[in-house]
Amino acid sequence: MKKTELRQIQKQRLQAYVGPDREADELALRQHLFATTQWADAEVVAVVLSTPMELNTTPIIAAAWASGKQVVVPKIVAKQMRFVAISPQTEFATGALNIQEPLHDEAFPPKQIDLVIVPGLAYTLSGRRLGFGAGYYDRFLSNYQGHTVALALQPQLLATLPIEPHDQLVEQVLTGF
Repeated sequence: MKKTELRQIQKQRLQAYVGPDREADELALRQHLFATTQWADAEVVAVVLSTPMELNTTPIIAAAWASGKQVVVPKIVAKQMRFVAISPQTEFATGALNIQEPLHDEAFPPKQIDLVIVPGLAYTLSGRRLGFGAGYYDRFLSNYQGHTVALALQPQLLATLPIEPHDQLVEQVLTGF
């Protein structure tokens, strides 16, 4: 199956994954993340501002701030992804990929990011990832030296995924089930 077809299937699966099972899955995933050494040791965490179909990252951002971590989120500027720091006072607008982005675009140094929570539509336990198709994270991760983790909801975990030479592996794929 081609990546474009698989992306459509995964989007449908995620949109249909609602209710108590999803809520329990998300809670277990957050608890699993918060128990990792990578989370405990991280001073700066990169995380996407989630869309309704994705795992809700708002509680992750709140937990990071509550534990004194700095949070950075992706922003597309001139067709390039950069990470920018946010705080509870940050103002947002809908950005290039139809996701919320900070109004400011001051780039945060990638070398100072300790942990990147990598978004995607599907993952394998071996670290393969099916992204949304724009390649922003693969390009970023190709030069990133810190820790990466993916949080896989039940419909996102697959036995295998098509992979291409430019695809970057995620260091750790967590599940909540």
